[in-house]
Order: sequence, then C-alpha cells, then structure tokens
Amino acid sequence: MNKNLDLSKLDEQPQESREAIAFYAAHTVLQIYFTSAEREQHYRTLEQAGY
Repeated sequence: MNKNLDLSKLDEQPQESREAIAFYAAHTVLQIYFTSAEREQHYRTLEQAGY
C-alpha cells in the first residue's frame, strides 16, 4: 500500500522521511551525483514509510 504525499504537511513527517523526500526530489530534478549507498538508504526509508 502506497500513501500519497501531501507536501503541505511535510513538516508533520519524521525527520528521516523529510530527508529522504528531499533527496528523492533533488535526485529527480538536479543532475547531482549520489552514491548507490545513499540512494539505497533514502529509498529504503521511503519504502518503510509507505511511499
């Protein structure tokens, strides 16, 4: 089950989830290099949060 993310309520999310969401947004929009370990860590956080 995947949840929808309401960005207007982002401040209500745990810090770890906010960081993962910010990482995903930056990785999607910007051409920034991230290691596979960084990607895996943040994607795992998003999956655990149901996103």
